Amino acid sequence: MQILQIIVQSAHLLVIGVGVGLPLLAVPLNRKLIKFTDEEHRDALWTFTINLIRHAFILILLGSLLGLGLAGVLWSEDYHERCHLVMTKFKWAGVEWLVSMLILLTVYLHGKRHYGGKRSFWIRAIALSVGSFNLLYHLPILFIVIGAIPEQQVSYLTEVGQELSRESFNTLAHSSESLSRWIHACLALLAAASAYVAVIAIRVANQYAGGIQRDSAISVCRWSARNMLILLFCQLAVGIWTVIAMPADRTQDLLGGDLLPTTMLAAGLILLFVQLQQWTGLIGQRVRRSDLVRAVATFITMFCCMVAVSVLT
Repeated sequence: MQILQIIVQSAHLLVIGVGVGLPLLAVPLNRKLIKFTDEEHRDALWTFTINLIRHAFILILLGSLLGLGLAGVLWSEDYHERCHLVMTKFKWAGVEWLVSMLILLTVYLHGKRHYGGKRSFWIRAIALSVGSFNLLYHLPILFIVIGAIPEQQVSYLTEVGQELSRESFNTLAHSSESLSRWIHACLALLAAASAYVAVIAIRVANQYAGGIQRDSAISVCRWSARNMLILLFCQLAVGIWTVIAMPADRTQDLLGGDLLPTTMLAAGLILLFVQLQQWTGLIGQRVRRSDLVRAVATFITMFCCMVAVSVLT
């Protein structure tokens, strides 16, 4: 069952992470439109950006369906009781999900006509940021809190038929362990989105032998590689904080007490350092498709190892 959970959870997080992260990455790409004076270059970049927003909408839908599948894998009496303790939060999370999807759909439909000027950029930037942060904050922190509710509190609240209070929810959500896990998860999801942008960019570049479209796509690919390096370094730092903030028993299992999660963690760290070398190479002048494929494959493997660590501990 744990193997199935790792597979489904990895797929869910990768897909939903790319979908949620793409709108945030579209904002700095939009910013370049103001700087460029060449109309053809601006058109090429805008076509690429608006397609990312369309991909984000589709991937969030697909990731949400995978999330329902993950719930089916995880479902148990204990999980059922925990979810009922935050049912009101679930309802508001559903509203936030719907609002975010409407924002993305509106930006995409409006942007299909023209990218506009500075005012249009700022309106899109605010809308995309709100739509993305809605999902990036509310849903991960909700599920982190569900897993962090103490057993005694679950039993008591279930017995008296009450939900988790706002104060208790905020206490759990803002604890060092929850915050470190949330930040680490957000960095991983944004890294997945950056890798996706690089793949789409190199795919677009390979459709042209030369010209503005190819140059623009290769530039976006290098930009994504730089983003990956920054996010990987940040993940390493936050990962250390996450381990320190863990309860003592989980830390002991992770650092040698349990062979399997320790092995997964060691494999993930090795792949992280391999990633640093791979993405550094992709910043160079010549971007090879085969090098990018290896880098993305390594990232996905590392991502699955870290999900396995989370599940097994």
